[in-house]
Amino acid sequence: MTDADTTERIGIAVASGMLKGVYGHGVLSAFEELGLRAHVYGTASSSGLSGGLAATGRAREVGVDYWLGAAGAAAEKGMSTVALDSIKEYGPGLREGLFRPGAPEFLLATSKVTNAEAAKVTQGPEAKALGKQLLRNIFTGDRSWVEENLSATVFSSHAVAGGGEPRLTPDNYDAVSYASTRMLHAWAVPAEVDGEAYVDASYTCACPAREVAAKGVTTLIAIGSDPFPLFRDLYASEEIADGSVLAGARVLVVKPDDDLKPLGVDYAAATPEGLVKAYELGLDAGHRFVDRHAEQLAAALAGRTGTPDETVKDLP
Repeated sequence: MTDADTTERIGIAVASGMLKGVYGHGVLSAFEELGLRAHVYGTASSSGLSGGLAATGRAREVGVDYWLGAAGAAAEKGMSTVALDSIKEYGPGLREGLFRPGAPEFLLATSKVTNAEAAKVTQGPEAKALGKQLLRNIFTGDRSWVEENLSATVFSSHAVAGGGEPRLTPDNYDAVSYASTRMLHAWAVPAEVDGEAYVDASYTCACPAREVAAKGVTTLIAIGSDPFPLFRDLYASEEIADGSVLAGARVLVVKPDDDLKPLGVDYAAATPEGLVKAYELGLDAGHRFVDRHAEQLAAALAGRTGTPDETVKDLP
């Protein structure tokens, strides 16, 4: 690969992980520091914010502060309020940056409810019990309810009207962002987009690597929040393996070497000290990743330094 290679296209897919997503935010911040910007960012659930900040050149600026605020408010306010508050705070800047000319393509995954009976359950008082059952089903690999009632639906900021791909727009950004995060067992406020019921992306598409690869990228960087194999959804339906090829894209996986829980960072609860440490681990991992793959990423890194606005303009 040479700096003159103009066909190299980078895609980044960031997996969900609730508060463990602070690690991925650290990785994205390191990429930003080093001038590595993707042509396509794919996100799901908790990675929607960090991925959106990376796509707009603000991952490092916000850093761990968002996660400290979210973790601190979770017990007091509940997860629905935390998610809605974060959209209220960061939404204006993201809507401005994600949809401006020359911005990278941004994908935000959701799970669309496909029938009226399931919609009634997910939007009503039975949602919490159903959510707990779906979590228990993870341990048995039972995806039957998901397969019968949900469909992975990935919105794109570059989709065109009438093109068949769900469009992410400034008008529906807030609704799609909240829908992407709505885990049934802990989010009390129902999620709707254009009057239709949605639930958390993780049930069907916790890491939209396949959707990013389909955008014609040549290198796909997938970021996980656990040391275990990285899968497409909660039910391990498809592994996203380091060194594999997905829709013609070379897959490179970044994930923690160890579980973040002993540091004090679990999915729904975290200590301030643990969040800072996990973020710093992500920063370090991002720097080491770029060093290790510098030759493969050379074309993407060439000319990508400068201010966030300048790096966005550099993208073809």
